[in-house]
Amino acid sequence: MSSVEFGLHLLAGNANLTFIAFVAVVLLTAIAARFGFYALLNRRATDLPAQRVLWEYLAAVGVVTAVYGLVGVLEIVSSIRATFKGGVMLAVVLLLALAIREIYYNSALSTTATDRDGNFVGRRVLELAFVAVVAAVIFGIGLVGLHRGLLALQGVGALAFAGYGFWFGRRQTGASMVQGTMIDSLLRHLLPVMAFATLVPAVDLATVAGLPRAVVLHIQVVFVIMTATALMTATIKLRQNLASL
Repeated sequence: MSSVEFGLHLLAGNANLTFIAFVAVVLLTAIAARFGFYALLNRRATDLPAQRVLWEYLAAVGVVTAVYGLVGVLEIVSSIRATFKGGVMLAVVLLLALAIREIYYNSALSTTATDRDGNFVGRRVLELAFVAVVAAVIFGIGLVGLHRGLLALQGVGALAFAGYGFWFGRRQTGASMVQGTMIDSLLRHLLPVMAFATLVPAVDLATVAGLPRAVVLHIQVVFVIMTATALMTATIKLRQNLASL
């Protein structure tokens, strides 16, 4: 039985990469926790029951993103090798896509029975398929390691989830009636978060294509930092919205 050893463990044997990655995941963890906290406060303060699902999704985004950051910290300060953490970020992308869909369904232009309830069963089936992809990636990589087929599923899944979210986002931002409203402003802050979060697991497609793992890790760290930056601006928006309630 192997024991966990604590101490500095270099990523890809590179001290510079390890230092930058450590700063990135610590920053992401702190910002994600703050984001989730303000999402919960908004849920408690809102008077609209229909928006509670939205705030719950956003709180889950904060929690799962913080888990990704904590796992990244553990990889650096211990002998734990969390190869599955790309699947955790994949879950973040899915939650963001579902949150953006909730923004659309809560908008003034989508209150018809057809939009909200007409495709309920189809949406639930699609959600189950998305969750199955996330589970397959996390547990599959956790069991067999960075298998190319699983990395391909992770990358394609991230792009599919993001495409699903951006489709609803485009419909929302294209509606002139909601331009400038609180919910539209929130959407505009969430879209960059989803874009950068998508690139973290999607860049593993380069591993499938044969790019050296060390290069892929360097690129992922950049996108982790960009995700943290976008999440910070979204957190400011959540705090502003809370003050207005």
